[in-house]
Amino acid sequence: MVLQLWMSNIVHLAVTQHYLITLSVRAQYHVLNRELRQVVEESRVLSFQPRRRGGFMTRCCSLADKVENIAKVQSELQSIMNQLGEIFGIEGLMLSGGFYILSVATVYFIYSILKCGHESLQLSFISMLLSFTLCFFSFLDAGINLFNILNLLDDHKKMERLLEERTVFAQTLDVRLEQSFESMQLQLIRNPLKIDILKIFQITRIAIAALVGSLIQHSIFLIQFDMEYF
Repeated sequence: MVLQLWMSNIVHLAVTQHYLITLSVRAQYHVLNRELRQVVEESRVLSFQPRRRGGFMTRCCSLADKVENIAKVQSELQSIMNQLGEIFGIEGLMLSGGFYILSVATVYFIYSILKCGHESLQLSFISMLLSFTLCFFSFLDAGINLFNILNLLDDHKKMERLLEERTVFAQTLDVRLEQSFESMQLQLIRNPLKIDILKIFQITRIAIAALVGSLIQHSIFLIQFDMEYF
């Protein structure tokens, strides 16, 4: 029991570190998206104004510097997430497999209680309540971590959409500013943000929906087997 408790604390510490780092990266993405939105809006307004040589060039160079700085920080944040996936890959695989088995077992446990009653399973009301409380907080913890990752991916897609708005500018801006926008856009296209578990399972909303469908399917198979043979 001491060894099991020690291993459990290590896994939970790793999950907490992963959550905090991902949350920090997501907060930085929020700041970058806000800054990029301001740059895009200023560039749009600038494209409708008459081109005065001195002021126009100065403003375009200032905006180009901001875009390049945003692209640099974004590349560093994406590098952090890639390193995070490599460091916590084994823990992620263990937790994913554990929660998958726990989900199927929880569904079957609820079915068994509804079918036979907790007395026939030799479960007291207190032990049953503690079991459901533990499962609830385990699933809540997993859900918070999962939605934190999915929201980070949404913030990355929002950055891509912001860069696509440069196509509606009224006229061609300074060459350096145009190149800065194009360079950052190519950076996101060539190196998209992907969060996976040991290159086995990529975390996306579609993949999570497929996983939930698989959980429901295996739970139904297990209940059907119980109904037929027990």
